Amino acid sequence: MKYKTTKKEVMSGYEHIIMIGYCGLQSLLSHRDPIAYTIRAEGWGADVYDFGNVAIVTGYAPFGNINPSYQKCQQYEKRAENVMKIQFLDWGHVALELDAILNDFLTEATK
Repeated sequence: MKYKTTKKEVMSGYEHIIMIGYCGLQSLLSHRDPIAYTIRAEGWGADVYDFGNVAIVTGYAPFGNINPSYQKCQQYEKRAENVMKIQFLDWGHVALELDAILNDFLTEATK
C-alpha cells in the first residue's frame, strides 16, 4: 500500500529523482508498485517508485533533478512493450526481463 508524501520529503530522501510525465513509462513500470504518491490542488499529482538512492516520480505533476528526453523514455518503453508481447504467458519471466530493462534505464538516466 502506498502512502501520501510531499515533494519536499522525496527531494530530501533521494540522491537521484527521475521525473516522468503521466504514463511515460507505463509498460516499464507495470510490474512494480509505487511506494508513495503526492497530491496537488486538483487531486493526485504523482506516484513515487523507490530504487534505493534513485526514485522515479511519474504523474500529472512529476518533479525531480533528472528529466530524460521523451525519445529516451520511448526507447525503453518500446523495449518493455516487446518483452510483454513476446512473453505474455510467463509473467515471472516478463518481470525479470522488465527489471533488466529498468536497470539499464536507471543506469543511463543517472550517469
